Amino acid sequence: MTRSLLVSSTPDGRLAAERKILDAHFPQFTIAAKTGTFAVANGRLDTFTGQRYRIEITLETTYPHSLPQIQPVGWTLRPNPHIIRGGLCVMRENQWASFMSVAFLVAKSALWLNKYEVFLDKGIWPGPEQHEHGPVYKVRKWWHEL
Repeated sequence: MTRSLLVSSTPDGRLAAERKILDAHFPQFTIAAKTGTFAVANGRLDTFTGQRYRIEITLETTYPHSLPQIQPVGWTLRPNPHIIRGGLCVMRENQWASFMSVAFLVAKSALWLNKYEVFLDKGIWPGPEQHEHGPVYKVRKWWHEL
């Protein structure tokens, strides 16, 4: 993880720090305060196939002490092994740390979306996974990794 994706000090406030990091790494994303939450970030990401996906990252009032939710905007998420609360599961709740930024989640979402494209094509999630699957999925994944 690159340090430039982390929030170290926030003399102007957390939202200003998040905006600065997001602008530096993902200028196509915006972040703004929203009533009922801490803030919402949204923007688009392009995958290796040229597919464009718009996502929204909701930072609850408990942010930065809780993992934000990442939801699709304008597209339907197809069933896959990496969905949480109806959105993208880029990490486990217990892996989140308060020094991580929204830009960090955008980077993780970009990786997730590229793996999602492989899943849509081949029916397997590429690379290591953090949870167990059934025997049929394991055989299918093993076969594709040959």
